Amino acid sequence: MFAELNGGGIDWGINTDDFSYKKLQDLDLNGKYVVKGMFINRNKTEKELKEYGASVVLILDDCLLSIPNHYETAVQSILDDPDKVAAVKAGKCAISDLYTYESHGKTCYAFRWIDVE
Repeated sequence: MFAELNGGGIDWGINTDDFSYKKLQDLDLNGKYVVKGMFINRNKTEKELKEYGASVVLILDDCLLSIPNHYETAVQSILDDPDKVAAVKAGKCAISDLYTYESHGKTCYAFRWIDVE
């Protein structure tokens, strides 16, 4: 219960040592991806955090998925809620309906959270 205070975060029970990082644009826009875990990396300089924000990452079956930092609040709310953490560990959280949109002259990617029954 208190080990999480050491910076290790939640133990999702998944060995990610051989996982590579991917971005949303690397995934199939029509796919559904079960989320196995997640974390927020704030180990950046103060300047980097101000300029780029924290790194928000989802653990999928075979990769670590870097997602836009505007999902940080949603991910933090999951990490702060023991029931939601348990649901993620039970395979009841997924992302789907990936889509693109234009912002400041560039193509951005987003998704919708879905419940897995």
